[in-house]
Amino acid sequence: MDYAYTQLKDQLPYRRQNAIPGVVLRHTGNLTPRDIRLWRLVAFTVIAAEIVLPIVLLIPRTTPYAVAAGITLHAGFTLLKPRQLLTFSGLTVGSYLAFTG
Repeated sequence: MDYAYTQLKDQLPYRRQNAIPGVVLRHTGNLTPRDIRLWRLVAFTVIAAEIVLPIVLLIPRTTPYAVAAGITLHAGFTLLKPRQLLTFSGLTVGSYLAFTG
């Protein structure tokens, strides 16, 4: 991970906008096979949540939980890439209001 980061960090469109947040880089600089499995599980979980979330939003009984999960998911996205995803996440979270009424 360190090698890829050092090779790509100067090619990012904005200064101080890292592809990997500093806190993640500090704690995952030398990934073990266990760490790789964990991050892969996190990635698959986020993808599954993105697939299931629109369906769960349509079920009135689960809508509040889906809205909370969506807000949490997009808050995490915004923390990882604030400059690129702030508008997208804001609009997406705002659109959840259509499901709460």
